[in-house]
Amino acid sequence: MNVIKRQAFISTIFSYGGVLIGFISQFLLFPNFLKKEEYGLLMVLLSYMYIMVQLSSLGFNAAGSRFFVHFRNAKQGHRGYLFLGISVGVIGFLICSIGVFFLKDWMIERKGQSDLLATNFYFLLPITFATLLFNLFDNYAKNLYETVTGTFLSQLLQRFLIMISLFLVVFNVLDFSQYIWVWVLAVSFYVIPMIWKASRLDGFSLKPDFSLMTPEFTKEFATYSFLTILTGFSSMIILYIDKIMLADITTLEETGIYSTAAFFGSVMGMSLVALTKASAPIIVDSFAANDLKNIATIYRKSCTTSLIVGCWIFLGIYLNIDNLFEFLPAGYEEGKWVIIILSLGKLFDLATGLNGTILALSPYYRYDTYIMVGLIVLTVFLNWLLIPIYGMNGAAFALALATIYYNAVRYVFLWWKLGMQPFTIDIPKVLLIMVAVSFAVSLIPATEGTKLKTLMDMAYRSTAITLIYGAIIYWSNVSPELNGAMKNLWKVVVRFGRK
Repeated sequence: MNVIKRQAFISTIFSYGGVLIGFISQFLLFPNFLKKEEYGLLMVLLSYMYIMVQLSSLGFNAAGSRFFVHFRNAKQGHRGYLFLGISVGVIGFLICSIGVFFLKDWMIERKGQSDLLATNFYFLLPITFATLLFNLFDNYAKNLYETVTGTFLSQLLQRFLIMISLFLVVFNVLDFSQYIWVWVLAVSFYVIPMIWKASRLDGFSLKPDFSLMTPEFTKEFATYSFLTILTGFSSMIILYIDKIMLADITTLEETGIYSTAAFFGSVMGMSLVALTKASAPIIVDSFAANDLKNIATIYRKSCTTSLIVGCWIFLGIYLNIDNLFEFLPAGYEEGKWVIIILSLGKLFDLATGLNGTILALSPYYRYDTYIMVGLIVLTVFLNWLLIPIYGMNGAAFALALATIYYNAVRYVFLWWKLGMQPFTIDIPKVLLIMVAVSFAVSLIPATEGTKLKTLMDMAYRSTAITLIYGAIIYWSNVSPELNGAMKNLWKVVVRFGRK
């Protein structure tokens, strides 16, 4: 449990450092220095990329995490794990690339905007291959209990490079047709330090070793991989199909506005992502030891901790939402309700904690596949139904409803099959604290006028949120783990102040 606390805490710091950088680039620089359709193009490419990465991996990473206890042997180079993973990834990438080549015309048919997407379409391939390799080596490191480096590289370094590259546009060094080459490099570079870090871990080897791959093990591994292809594909669908369908049904401009607004929903989920990476190998080992009590404890604490952090961020977003749009060009205010809808959906996701990770790593992983197949159908249907009526708000409603669906079903299933019910009285306590703080801070008079006054308003409003919310959370002791982290952070601040 201490490993989870330490790595999750460090990863969360890196994640929110990346959030700050992402805020500067995605909320301030991209909207102000790229055209809406150009920003929309980059987001559509990334959406296609994440779906392609999931398909190209052929389910290897998920299966590798679940069965790594069988591979783990440093003296034997972890029994050819990386050789097998690279081989599967390259084969999957080649299959997907061929599919993309034949489906290109269908994928780029956008109303009056096919030229922009068609011209830059094949940039999809290098960023897909780089991300595919990054995920493999990051997953390998995670299985060896090294989760911090991957988080630093993906959440902090990559976003920093993207932000720095964008200054080439800000200062008119490059136009968009030139900048996209630099953007591809910035998106892809993080794979190099990830491979280097993985090579420094005990037992690193790229040599083939098929001693573990008996017919029985191969069948079990392949079956799990196949099922998790569908599960992972469904996860990518819920995260990225909204942008793809929005661009298809409306315009790249509206997709650009939506992507800017959707950034805040992703921010809220950062703590859960960090917690998932730190917890997954512990959960695998606990299932192997049949230690369901430890898993139930991790599950319960993940719900409370994730919700506390998520509510704090939601308050910062919701109570500053009008201020935020003061720094964007005209038209972006149309995304206000997108932010609110997606943020509320994300709160439900955070409140249910690690349900998906636990189910995927449990003996009942097949049922997660069934749930996620239903998710694909539901998500596509909701987007098809709601986007033509409500535009970007319809895409937000579709994503929020789909999020509630799969979390609710997973929650009920884990309660039914494993007897794990993570909710305690602390969950409604956190929600009540959030509502009370929202009401109290909303009474603070707004400072309007210049952008400097807007910044000042955001600063003291955010400070009030943090101090009031943090004090009540600490006093109520709803999360002893967070209280401990606050004490440790305060000791560091005091020690630094004395120096």
